Amino acid sequence: MKKTFPIIFTLITLSIAGILFIQITWVQGLMILARNQLNDKVNQSAVDVSNEASKKFKSGISFRFPKTPQGLNDDFQVHSFDPSVANIYNDKELGELIQEALNKHGLNDLKVDYALADKTGIIRLKSSQFYNFYTDTSSNTLQVRVSVIPEDDRIEFAGPFETIIIIVPKVRSYILHDLQWIILGAILFILIVLAAFFITVRSLVTQRKLNEIKRDFINNMTHELKTPLSTISLAVDALKSPKVQNETKSIDYFSNIIKEENERMNKHVEVILQAAKLEKRDYDLNKQPVDVHDLLFGVLDSFKLQLDAKPSQIQTNFDANFSVIQVDEEYLLHVFSNLIDNAIKYSKDFIDITVTTISLPAEIQITIEDKGIGMDATTAKHIFEKFYRAHTGNLHNVKGFGLGMSYVKWVIDIHKGKIKVQSELGKGTKLVITLPVVHPK
Repeated sequence: MKKTFPIIFTLITLSIAGILFIQITWVQGLMILARNQLNDKVNQSAVDVSNEASKKFKSGISFRFPKTPQGLNDDFQVHSFDPSVANIYNDKELGELIQEALNKHGLNDLKVDYALADKTGIIRLKSSQFYNFYTDTSSNTLQVRVSVIPEDDRIEFAGPFETIIIIVPKVRSYILHDLQWIILGAILFILIVLAAFFITVRSLVTQRKLNEIKRDFINNMTHELKTPLSTISLAVDALKSPKVQNETKSIDYFSNIIKEENERMNKHVEVILQAAKLEKRDYDLNKQPVDVHDLLFGVLDSFKLQLDAKPSQIQTNFDANFSVIQVDEEYLLHVFSNLIDNAIKYSKDFIDITVTTISLPAEIQITIEDKGIGMDATTAKHIFEKFYRAHTGNLHNVKGFGLGMSYVKWVIDIHKGKIKVQSELGKGTKLVITLPVVHPK
């Protein structure tokens, strides 16, 4: 997994990058195509306006004879007058004609500015906002020019007389609005791909973490079970010795070792089985009214021999007015035993444990505090996770499978309680549990 994970991650990353590049390129190409189509439609609309205007006028010829005192002579002048759209339409009428042409080509919502320039470039007709965009050369403005050539078979004109100018401002906004559903679909697709990428990577990371946890758990379980088995094996071999068989004290000594180590293995197996049941929700709670104080006294008493063998002190401050709770006594017994065992396990040379209870509205708060090695913020954050163990440097310095605190959290949760940890490295740990109480009627 260590070797394949970077390869899988790299391949997925490259695939996602490729898909994103293709999608972005496709959207950009689509916008270019839409702009070209818009340009063609606007140009065709301008042509339609030009053709319509050309039909409205004809060029004309006038003859003028100069007057003399004797009357008319043979000299005369021919004058032609150029047809002009500006002489047929005003600003508003030209705008209406352009809008009709745009509507004809499916550009009903397109807002444009326009102008009519004569052959010298002078603007004769224009919209109110024309000059605001006329000098705009950015890609966000589309400008179309179409010449107006009168339909007149009698005269051949040297060139166009007038030019219709149509300007489309804010082209990108119009195109984006026109393609909004396609673009939104593309964005949604990209987000789905990214989400799939995130989930896949997260799954791979989680799987990698689980594999490491599994490996750590198996190694630790092997150590935890191998040690008592080895001790039992040595004790059995010792009992076979003729010298030991003739000494009652020695027989009792080795028999007690076997018994203690057997109980130790049973506890390990029980923890694993209980955790498995809770995870599968394969449990049946037998809730009954239980006095927390009595339960705590019983747990502390079970550790008396262990505590007497070391420098230690246990303080109890049971100040709760109501201490009766509705719980499964067996499960809660395991919880308190686990917490006291941890307090002893993680203590320094001198074991100093304080157990306190106080009453809260509808709840009882139980605090188990030690002056042990404590833990850092990272360890405190993960302490309730399955298989997590607070290491002290050596993998096997800390006993257990990393199931104890997760088991505690599960039991508290199924009893509608809460648990939180407060710890400081080198100074100790405080565990605070709150459980609903049964008030007397």
